Amino acid sequence: MSQYREHKEVVATKAWDHRLFQRLLVYARPHWVLFVKSFLVLTLLFVFELAGPWIWRRAIDGPVTTAWQAGLEADRGPYVRSMLFWVGLYLAMIVGATIMRYFQVSTLNRTGQTVIHDLRTQLFRHIQHLDLAFFDKRPTGSLVTRVTTDIENLAELFASGVVTLGFDALRVVVLVILLFFIHAQLALTVLVLLPVLIGISIAFRGGARHAHRHVRAKLATLNGFLQEVLSGVRVVQIFRRESRVAGVFAHHLHEYYQANRKTIFLFALFFPAMSLGVFLIQGTALYVGVGSIVHKEMTVGLFFQFWLLLEMLIRPIRELGERYNVLQSAFASAERIFQVLDTQPLVREVSQAAPLDLPLTTPPHLCFEDVRFRYAEGNEVLKGISFEVPPGKTVALVGATGSGKSTIINLLLRFYDVTSGRITMEGRDLREIPLTDLRRRMGLVLQENFLFAGTVRENLILDRPGIRESDLQEALKTSSADRLLDRLPGGLEAEVAERGVTFSTGERQLLAIARTLAARPPIVILDEATASVDSETESKIEHATHRLLEGRSALVVAHRLSTIRRADQILVLEKGEIIERGTHQELLAMKGAYYQLHELQFAVAVEG
Repeated sequence: MSQYREHKEVVATKAWDHRLFQRLLVYARPHWVLFVKSFLVLTLLFVFELAGPWIWRRAIDGPVTTAWQAGLEADRGPYVRSMLFWVGLYLAMIVGATIMRYFQVSTLNRTGQTVIHDLRTQLFRHIQHLDLAFFDKRPTGSLVTRVTTDIENLAELFASGVVTLGFDALRVVVLVILLFFIHAQLALTVLVLLPVLIGISIAFRGGARHAHRHVRAKLATLNGFLQEVLSGVRVVQIFRRESRVAGVFAHHLHEYYQANRKTIFLFALFFPAMSLGVFLIQGTALYVGVGSIVHKEMTVGLFFQFWLLLEMLIRPIRELGERYNVLQSAFASAERIFQVLDTQPLVREVSQAAPLDLPLTTPPHLCFEDVRFRYAEGNEVLKGISFEVPPGKTVALVGATGSGKSTIINLLLRFYDVTSGRITMEGRDLREIPLTDLRRRMGLVLQENFLFAGTVRENLILDRPGIRESDLQEALKTSSADRLLDRLPGGLEAEVAERGVTFSTGERQLLAIARTLAARPPIVILDEATASVDSETESKIEHATHRLLEGRSALVVAHRLSTIRRADQILVLEKGEIIERGTHQELLAMKGAYYQLHELQFAVAVEG
């Protein structure tokens, strides 16, 4: 079971990456109207919030102070009516602020989700178009984390990070001006102490980004391992590896837990430190403010307004760490997302690529010309492979495991590109043919076939245009899959579980063959198509394949030589080279590698 390495996930960058932020803004610009609406909502909410301290000041310095100065003997009627007016106005302010807070939450979240909808769509499409070499090196769980968790972090950035952080800066400026307007000396005292809070926030941000990158890396590792285990749960159970797997999972979970502990520690230290700074400012403001009231420099109501505005000033500064946390978490996720988006597929179309000038129903001429290939890391897999597949002919590939049979199939499908040499179709290099045009001409049946959750019909058609009901029925009949459907409740509309686990290996093979043949492709590729079925099913598939492949170009990979006796040419591979070629009878007459393999399989069959 693979061990995912942390250094593949962690990406170290600067604390503030202007280039990264500019890239994120690219996805926000098309939705600038939503950001303007969000800013307007925050502005209206701020206006309602500013009205609150002003109402308190007018109420305290008005009816409250007047009633207190008049004493208990005075008529309270005028004061009560005045007080009721201010109370009613304050309640109206609360209602207005509540409505604005509703629009704040809904508008900001709508903005964030709209922006990441575009980004998530682009990321998913980009991943789909990456070649197999990319997926060979990355666990599935890591990519799932990028499309889900990392994208959601960016939603938080656009919902409560960028807009709110920008508006908080404006809020602080306005509030500082108002405080100076109310009482310059007291405002100056507060302003002198504000750097204490700002300093705490700056000190906190130093470790925040690193901590979040570490958490994301550990989460991706955990998800990747979990994805692998769930996909191979049958292997885990049959080999009684539950304890070992649980131990490895516990190790990854512990590392994820430790990474989160570091983040928790930072916050546990940050918030009390911020509270201490807030208490220091409030205590100083209270001391200076009471002195000003005693010396008649300001009224009680004016001080109360100052105190409430001070609370409003401290709030965004106190939340600066949380905002910065959102920003850093989003940057850590953005690094990982753009790491994928910046990955370009190795398999590309040349600028002059043009569709093949050949009807889709006409089998083409295929040619391998001195093809050599090596994977990114490793020895040469194919060493000067040359052969042809004439139109309507069948060429079979045989050889030991690792001889290069499946690699030839992958190169023909352009899952990888040749290291040297070339593969041509109708004389044109495959790299000069658009991938869509190339692959729509091919039908592929793999050794391990994947069925998607849905109905049998959906799995057979796969949204491919041009597949008629008659084509589907013929494919089912030819592959003998129609008998399987007769036993299924619902037939073609029967539900298929994820990965087709409710079907046997042989049944999945029959459905995969029917799926390939339904489109009637001019090229058919069978990669060990009968390797996992019983003898009776193999006989049916062999007979059906013989009828179906007539008039089509075909490349067949098989271990069972009985399935390729009728091939027009058989290529025997060994360590990436063709060591023998010819028909079944010609190769037997050579009494070489093919003959020995045939005799070995015949002896095993007789013993069985």
